[in-house]
Amino acid sequence: MKTHVVLCAALAAIAVVQGQETSKTTVKYIDYSSLKNLTRAPTVQQDTSGSQDQQQQQQQQPIPLVTPTQRPDPRATEAPTPAPTLPPTPAPTPAPTPAPTPDPGPWVTVWIDHDQVKPFAQPEPITISEKAGVKFKPQIHVTNGCHPYPAVNEAGETGGGLKTKGAPSAGCKGSGWGSQVYGRSGWYQDVWAIMYSWYFPKDSPSTGLGHRHDWEHVIVWIDNPDVENPKILAVTPSAHSGYSKQVPPNADSVDGTSVKVEYKSKWPINHALESTSQGGDFQDLIMWDQLSENARRALNSVPWGDANTPMNDGNFQNKLGKAWPF
Repeated sequence: MKTHVVLCAALAAIAVVQGQETSKTTVKYIDYSSLKNLTRAPTVQQDTSGSQDQQQQQQQQPIPLVTPTQRPDPRATEAPTPAPTLPPTPAPTPAPTPAPTPDPGPWVTVWIDHDQVKPFAQPEPITISEKAGVKFKPQIHVTNGCHPYPAVNEAGETGGGLKTKGAPSAGCKGSGWGSQVYGRSGWYQDVWAIMYSWYFPKDSPSTGLGHRHDWEHVIVWIDNPDVENPKILAVTPSAHSGYSKQVPPNADSVDGTSVKVEYKSKWPINHALESTSQGGDFQDLIMWDQLSENARRALNSVPWGDANTPMNDGNFQNKLGKAWPF
């Protein structure tokens, strides 16, 4: 009896003690939501135990979030495509202004012996005027006096001429370098004029008469150099600061397209040109524009005493006007 009472009392005491400890214990909960971003989703392991377990595992897998795609509003008006922006057109670069040609200064005449002047070789004609110049090149017959010589070389050096002593042809029977005829042409009152000029070291009918240097020329007037068969309309040889005129030229004074002139003096008058029926000699032709720059400067500047250069810039047009035959 006593043993039973004691056992019940002991069990009651133990129950009281456990109740007190349970009332003192604080229940704590773990928040797993903060660990979602730090842990990987559980790997679903393939289980062959049955389709029911697989469905349970698939239901436990997290469903990924899908961002909805915004559909275009068909009522919206499509914005026009902007025009391409072109780069600005750069302003054209002006051509550089060429440096002015320095003034060469006044021409300084350089005289050399009349028989040391080398002529220009006759170049191949290219332009219409050059071809006409060659086609109508005249021939000259020297009756008395000097033969024609080159007046200027490529460097612009000019022949010094001869004194008026001795026979009319003393010291000037022809250059060992060859002779020269100078040409220049242009329109004058609707007629094409070709001037052919020769230089002579002296003009002396006899010793002591005349002067150093002589220039003579003939002008051949044609209708048009740019036709198949140009026609000679007139010939005007120079004579004592004037001209003799043939309109049209005598038939016996023309050989094909070459007029024939004679260089002669009727004593005591100085030399001049006139038309002739006698054949003469040809010289290499050099047209004005074919000369070197220094040669043209020399012919425009050199003082020839009582003679003057008929085809230079200062005389050409005036000579054409004076020789006008129509």
